[in-house]
Amino acid sequence: MPKLKVSMFSPTRSLRFQLLFAATISLCVVALLALMAVKRYAYDTAKMTFDERLSSAALQIIDHVHFNNLSFSVDIPFSAFKSLASSANDRVFYLVTSTNNEFITGYEELLNNPIVQTQINQHNTVLEPKPDYFYLDFKGESVRFSVVSRAINTMQGKINVYAVLGQTLQSRIAWESEIYNQAIKMLVGVILCSLLVITALIWRVLRPINEINRKIAKRSNLDLTPISVEGPREINHLIETINVFMSQLDGTLNNLKSFTGEAAHQLKTPIAGIKAQLSVAQSKVQDPEALSYINRISSSNDHLERTVVQLLNHATIKHRFRRVEPQSVHFNQLVKNCCRELAMNALQKGVELDFQESVQFTIQGDDFALAQMLNNLVENAIKYSPKDSKVEVEITKIGSKATLYIRDHGIGIDDKDKPHVFERFYRSPNARENGTGLGMSIALDVAEKSHGQLMLEDTMPTGLTIKLQFPHSVWKEVSSDE
Repeated sequence: MPKLKVSMFSPTRSLRFQLLFAATISLCVVALLALMAVKRYAYDTAKMTFDERLSSAALQIIDHVHFNNLSFSVDIPFSAFKSLASSANDRVFYLVTSTNNEFITGYEELLNNPIVQTQINQHNTVLEPKPDYFYLDFKGESVRFSVVSRAINTMQGKINVYAVLGQTLQSRIAWESEIYNQAIKMLVGVILCSLLVITALIWRVLRPINEINRKIAKRSNLDLTPISVEGPREINHLIETINVFMSQLDGTLNNLKSFTGEAAHQLKTPIAGIKAQLSVAQSKVQDPEALSYINRISSSNDHLERTVVQLLNHATIKHRFRRVEPQSVHFNQLVKNCCRELAMNALQKGVELDFQESVQFTIQGDDFALAQMLNNLVENAIKYSPKDSKVEVEITKIGSKATLYIRDHGIGIDDKDKPHVFERFYRSPNARENGTGLGMSIALDVAEKSHGQLMLEDTMPTGLTIKLQFPHSVWKEVSSDE
């Protein structure tokens, strides 16, 4: 199975997370660019500072080169090396030479180095000495050198004298690292402060949304009045949209309530009239064939009547779930009332209706919806029970769950058909009685809305058992006196 890739900006992720993630990524990119700039700045600063020291020391040395008694002499000043003594681990190398590579003083190995010779030959001697710089690996260390020169008058004419002065890179690298580390500390502080400020701003921006969510969550399903939250202009537009939607929803629910009531009257009245006329026709018609047609019409009319009643009841139940606040309902009393109402129906079919209870409890729900659920379940059990059989209705406690059993001893339902029983308008192929296929669907809907679990089991040796369970958090036991 291919793996699903979840984007950091997926619509399912928290808006707060997405904003913080975007801000963090942006700050990291800026920080990376800033670090690159700081590293370059640290390198250039260290290079410029130490190169100035090198050139200054080299100029001091070249200024102390003299021509006396047909030879050059150098009185190297102490200050020239003192300015380079910022690190005890650094070493200093120098060379003083003249035109034609004549060695005057210093490290003679430098004079024999081709790179040094090339740098000296390429250096231009001007009135105001200007240094040149180059790197060289000398005596196993990397050294930065400065080359300066000046012309000295001799008996042979003007001769160029060159001072080559170099220093190892420990101080230079240490200072560059110090600048870089200080910049990193400052940059980290700026990033952390920025994240704190951004987090505070995100919280402030999202606070009206959280307030809207809190106010809506605290409302009952009956409260569709406009909400009022102070927020930015964009949030106010959202609030206005929500209020308009709730106003439209309230109007739709009221229209649905009116339609349900009008439909119940407009449909039931003509069906009752047809039923009455068919009853008169059945009593007067003598022709067997005509009577057979009338009986079929009467049967279809009865099926239509049951279907209309079930549809209207289901619509009423759905409407009540949206408009009626759940109340404490004595479940045992509802079951008893249902059994009393269907007792005559059971006697007419020759079915015994038996009720037992070992616990009494209440639940939070809608009494009308629960009564319709119980009526459908018990009526189905009676309908599919054979003559001289028993339908057992039992209320008991199984573990921590309050449980209702409705057992019949009819033909039952095949295992392959059980998953489809709760589908709307589904009729089992083995069903011998006419039905609408809506009763079990309505019962399941009411059970789920009441936080119950509706299951089908087999009755031994034959039949069907309907089990309705309520978890411990839903029901509350009451005494028989209440």
